[in-house]
Amino acid sequence: MLFTVQKENIYNALNAVIKATATRGIQPVLANVLIETIDSDQIKLCATDLDISIEVNIPAEIITTGSITLPAKKLVEIVTKLPNQPIKFDLNHENNLTEITCGKSKFDLIGISSSEFPTISHIESEDSIEIEIEPLLKAIKETVFAAATYDTNNVLSGIFFQVKDNSLEMAATDGNRLTRTVKNINSLDGKEYSIVIPARTLNEFSRILTGTSDEKVSITIKSAQISFKLTDRVLTSRLLEGQYPKYTQLIPSNYEILAKADKNLLIAALERTSTLVNERTSIIKLIFNDNQLELLAETPDLGDSSDQIDIDYAGDELKIAFNYKYILDTLKVLDSDNVKIELGTSLSPTLFKPDSDEDYLCLIMPVQIR
Repeated sequence: MLFTVQKENIYNALNAVIKATATRGIQPVLANVLIETIDSDQIKLCATDLDISIEVNIPAEIITTGSITLPAKKLVEIVTKLPNQPIKFDLNHENNLTEITCGKSKFDLIGISSSEFPTISHIESEDSIEIEIEPLLKAIKETVFAAATYDTNNVLSGIFFQVKDNSLEMAATDGNRLTRTVKNINSLDGKEYSIVIPARTLNEFSRILTGTSDEKVSITIKSAQISFKLTDRVLTSRLLEGQYPKYTQLIPSNYEILAKADKNLLIAALERTSTLVNERTSIIKLIFNDNQLELLAETPDLGDSSDQIDIDYAGDELKIAFNYKYILDTLKVLDSDNVKIELGTSLSPTLFKPDSDEDYLCLIMPVQIR
């Protein structure tokens, strides 16, 4: 195999696939990236850890065909350090040694035969749907941070993904907070899905969009797998099995205690107050009273910190405490300038909503305080 490729193209492709490589395991080839000529003027780069796979096609000047797997991290390091000139890859099939040259730089990199690389099956189905990327990315951003991180096989480590009645609903919860968003989507031809996608999969999908100009993505679901297909790249992943919690039953609809705050002022106040927060618990107390919100952190071995901002609030004094990081995570994905806060009691879950969008919410459980 002998080909020449532009540095920018292979650099971007490597950075798209590298997160799919296995960082540990009993199959060394899974730490490699597969490089394969696929026609007269393209090569394919592919990586997988058997849970997720990412493939990217890029243009290349191909002299002879072939395939090899090369250590992903070292290959990225080499390409990153090379000058912005064409890079030549010359494989010796007898010893799996690939000579990489660019200008006056040369590297001999030992690989593993492509015959040891797992076969990546493309999902084929007539039930594929096309979704506009922009609202999908926004929905991912608004939900994925709330998924559980303690067990990647647990259904709570995924995002509930439902397509129904020309709309996309996504939700995530780790048991302490819940996010839900609804986006309008056109041309679904009546197709309906209710699945749970690993949060990692959606994070990787968001990441591999760098450098693409696609406006839509083709999504195919079949046999407990999902694929996201773009013009020059495909991400395939397993789905999570299990019943997702009936989260709609957890969302209160009758709260009468309302507050509204400037989002950026609240973010700044939380970040200042958190300076002396107990790092183990991350608890900040919020005191709502007479158009004022006081924030208080108390750490016996360190000290206290407090702040205050003006808000719209006309109810009785209400003291409630949260893990402040949950509030910050939510505020930082809101598009609106103001945040609406719907409250019950000091022990009731609290709703945080953008001022201008009723289709997104975050429900956060408070922490019991003395």
